[in-house]
Amino acid sequence: MTIVPFRPRTPNGPQSPVPPMFNIPPLTLYAMIVMVAVHVVFTLLPQELRAEWGYRLAFVSIRYTDPTLFDWTAIIAPFTHMFLHGGWMHIMMNGLMLLAFGAGAERMLGPKRTALLFVLCGLAGAATQFAIAPFSPVPMIGASGALSGLFAALTLRLQQSGMMPAGRFGIWGVAALWIGLSLAMGFIGGSIGVGDVAWAAHAGGFIVGVLLMRVRYFN
Repeated sequence: MTIVPFRPRTPNGPQSPVPPMFNIPPLTLYAMIVMVAVHVVFTLLPQELRAEWGYRLAFVSIRYTDPTLFDWTAIIAPFTHMFLHGGWMHIMMNGLMLLAFGAGAERMLGPKRTALLFVLCGLAGAATQFAIAPFSPVPMIGASGALSGLFAALTLRLQQSGMMPAGRFGIWGVAALWIGLSLAMGFIGGSIGVGDVAWAAHAGGFIVGVLLMRVRYFN
């Protein structure tokens, strides 16, 4: 979203450039719109349909270890779970993360590479969650794994450019702090309305984000 304010003329005649109040890159803006639109649609569904399709489109580990629970929606669930959220607080938190990390990554990498990084880190988050708890019946939803990967990519690039201090441990020090924060949020998440935090998905998304930034395509 770009809002360009009035640009007053200078004494010499030409208009002076004034930076826009809001300047959200298009991919980041569209991703936010999709996340909000999906949540609105789900809130409008009857309760039974909302529960059924919320489960089907979420990532649920046991559906991949119990053949009786596997169906076609389990194939797309590793992708669709990123666009489901547990409530408006969850949407708001991930929206703020998307504005901070997604916009920065999109300006740094461009929309195509940012979109690919987002999806791959989201899939990595789901895979890590599965590796930690392969028989869990608890649905996992939200874009936190994908956003963790964007955060990792942006932080690594800022450290490499000297715009952010790397410290003694570099990007892995940030990783430890991020995972520790995710674990802490897991204990208090229910009390602030975001439910349990899938710390494994955060960790997996972050680590894969770092690794992908070593790939030539993302450099």
